[in-house]
Amino acid sequence: MRLSPVVLALLPGLAASSAYAAVYQVQELAEITTVRSQFGAALNDNGDAVGSGSVIYNFPVDISAIDFENASLVAALTAEQIEQIKLGNISASSQVALINYLTANTDNYQVQRYTDVMAFNLVTGDQVKIREQAAAPTSREYLYDINNTGHAIGVATATYRQQSFTPEATEAEPSPATVNLWVPDAAYLKSYVVNGNSVTALPIPFEDFGGGFSSANKISENNYIAGSGSVSMMESVVDSIETACTGKTRPVALCYDQYKSGYIERALVWKMNEAGQISAPVQYGILGPVIENTTENLYSSRALSVNNNGIAVGYSSYTNEERRIFVAHASVFHEGEVSAVVDPLEWNSSFAADINNENIIIGAASTTFNGLPTNRLFVFDYNTKTLTFPNGFFNSSDTIPKAINDNSMVVGSADILPADGTTRRKVAFLFDIEANSFTDLNTLLPCGTAFNLVEAKDINNNNEIIANAVMSVEQRDAKGDVVKDSAGNPVMENVTRAVKLTPVPNGTIDSCQVEEEQSYERKGGSSTWYSLLLLPLVWLRRRLSQ
Repeated sequence: MRLSPVVLALLPGLAASSAYAAVYQVQELAEITTVRSQFGAALNDNGDAVGSGSVIYNFPVDISAIDFENASLVAALTAEQIEQIKLGNISASSQVALINYLTANTDNYQVQRYTDVMAFNLVTGDQVKIREQAAAPTSREYLYDINNTGHAIGVATATYRQQSFTPEATEAEPSPATVNLWVPDAAYLKSYVVNGNSVTALPIPFEDFGGGFSSANKISENNYIAGSGSVSMMESVVDSIETACTGKTRPVALCYDQYKSGYIERALVWKMNEAGQISAPVQYGILGPVIENTTENLYSSRALSVNNNGIAVGYSSYTNEERRIFVAHASVFHEGEVSAVVDPLEWNSSFAADINNENIIIGAASTTFNGLPTNRLFVFDYNTKTLTFPNGFFNSSDTIPKAINDNSMVVGSADILPADGTTRRKVAFLFDIEANSFTDLNTLLPCGTAFNLVEAKDINNNNEIIANAVMSVEQRDAKGDVVKDSAGNPVMENVTRAVKLTPVPNGTIDSCQVEEEQSYERKGGSSTWYSLLLLPLVWLRRRLSQ
């Protein structure tokens, strides 16, 4: 069996029990000062990297629209602080109170919309505006992938615009007051191909009753695009919309937004031609029939990746009417057909995460091991229909693959268990399929690296990796200013940053003096570091409570 260059570089030090490596050098990407945390999503063979940032510093709150008699604001702010805010003098603590007010009133459409996620070019540090053009953002925007020609996949939630609305007069309310409301634009989720200043929306198969939605994930080198979107809507929901959304008591668009869960979602594969035109997508179904007396919107399929051969992978609802099974399983979407990857009767659930141009598919299947829910990495050769389950760090290590390159190198995140405790934590891993080697990427970094890689998101064909690391940085307040202690020293905090790992030519493992080696033997417990990668709103609550 041929060993990869990365594995050959590892061999001299594999026997060392306390070894850290200079097999990969670490490059911190552009410093972005407008958000607290940054997350890498993808990089191409040219080194271009994209991702997102969360918790926006100094979010532009519209002071003129604030209800300063609101009970939560009165409780959180002094009379002097309120007067200063009205004058435009907003302290960090006042900014916290204002953001809390916006987030607590998301169901009140008279209150300004708040968002906490923006898309970024991680090499330049520039924000990439996908759908939102307003100075005060109302949409969450993400970049998920980028190919070698610079075409990136962007996804954005609905943008909102203020409009005045007067309800229809009634006998009980003959002169209703006109109110200013934040009303969503059509399509509560929309996907785009972004290249420089060019932003092209992906066609949505079904756009009635609010614009539908599209959710793209990957773009191949020849511009196949994998994702999902709305293909129809439940008839019962249509009936409800036609009854409720008359425009008499609220804007029709705002009413439509309340029924978006009624859309039927199916896997979609788009194709963009050389002129930048995107065709109507090929639609795919699910792995089994809809079970009688169940609602159709419970069944969905979604493509997560696609290769240059137009073969898409992801997951879809699997059903078995005889056993009343209803769960999502890894699926291949190809030439109009949906096929399973693993035996749905043997696993609790599964998904296919990525496929390379050699038609090698990676994913994870969920099982229960010693009472713990566990995702097992699988590798599926679509050419030979051969399925294997490589060993990870230990039997119950929860292993989530994210990407595979054309060299059959896989990256993702997995549980390890340090020898000095019983608490699991997440680390980024590198798996070489040909050499069958499974490695904690942290052990391939130079000695003294001052952070922990918790998730590897993508690997290009140069074996360069974009990963997310937890590192200690100077804490900043809601205005973006450095927080200092009573002695004037900066307060430190753990945040997530995207880093790029570059292979070192002929790199060798350096023996580092470390107190204790890491153990990959199962000892139970739960993840702690991985909690830092949860939804941005979790960070927001922590941040605003300070």
